[in-house]
Amino acid sequence: MEIRQLQYFLMLCNELHFSEAAYKLRISQPTLSQQIRVMEDELGVPLFDRIGKKTVKTEAGELLESYALNIVQQLENAKKAVSDLTNLDAGQLRVAVLPSDLDYRLTSLLVDFHRELPNTKVQVIPSIDISNKVLNNEVDLGVGLAIQSDPRLTRIPFYTESYSLYVNKEHHLAAQDIILPEQLIEIPFVMFPKGFYGRDLIDTWCKEQEISIRTIMETGSVTSLFQLVIEGIGATIQPSQLIESFNSMNICAIPIKHSPTRELEIFYRNDRYLSRAAKVFMKRLELFF
Repeated sequence: MEIRQLQYFLMLCNELHFSEAAYKLRISQPTLSQQIRVMEDELGVPLFDRIGKKTVKTEAGELLESYALNIVQQLENAKKAVSDLTNLDAGQLRVAVLPSDLDYRLTSLLVDFHRELPNTKVQVIPSIDISNKVLNNEVDLGVGLAIQSDPRLTRIPFYTESYSLYVNKEHHLAAQDIILPEQLIEIPFVMFPKGFYGRDLIDTWCKEQEISIRTIMETGSVTSLFQLVIEGIGATIQPSQLIESFNSMNICAIPIKHSPTRELEIFYRNDRYLSRAAKVFMKRLELFF
C-alpha cells in the first residue's frame, strides 16, 4: 500500500463523494475508483459501501482511516523535521488567534520573531474556532482562551488577565477608581457580537453577578469598539492590558470590582512535529505577555 493511495483514501473519507474527492485530488474519478479497489483487494475487505449516489465508510474503512491519518501525519512530521535541519528556518508557521484584541497586540511580537527567523513565513489567522483549526491541522499553533481538556492537544497556560471598563475621558464615571458590577446596568455598551470568546466570557460573568448589560452596537474589531467609545456612543469591557495600546486615544480604563478574568493558552496537536519556528514563537509569546 502506497502513501499516495492512503492520501486518496483519506480524501474520500473526508468528502464521501467520489467526484468531489477526485476533483480536490486533481485526478479523474475512474483513477480514484481504481486505486480504492486496489486497496480493497489488497486488504480483502470493502472500505466503502456505495448505496446509489451515497458513499459511506465500512467498519474496516473507519479502522483504516485512524491508522492512515497517523501515517500521513508522521510522514509530514518527518518532512518538517528534515526541513528544519536543512533549510535555515525557511518554511511557514500558521497561528490561529482570537479575532479581537490578541491579533492587534501581536504586531510587536511578530516584528521580533521576524528579526530572529527572517526566512520563516508567518500566517496569523483570526478564528473563533481555534481548537478545531488545530485539530484539523489547518494551523500549527492555537492561541486563545483556555479550552476543555482534550487528549489530542498539548495545552500551555501562559497568561491570566482581568477586564476593565473603558470609557471616554469625558464620561461621568471616568474619575472613579473602581466600578461596582451594579453600576454597569445603566451604561450603554458597545461590544463584540455574541459568539466571540470575549463577549461570551462577559455574558457568563454578568450572569454570575446577577446583572444584565445593555448593548447598543456590536462590531468584531477592538479598534472600532474603541473608536465608538471615543465618540461617546457607549462604553466597553475589554482586557485591562489593552489600555497600553490605546491610552493615547482619549480613553481611560477603570478596574471593575470582582472583575471577569480570562486564562490564555497555547495549544497544539500531540502528534504534530513542533518546528523550531513554532518553539521560538511560543517562547516569545510567553515572554511578551
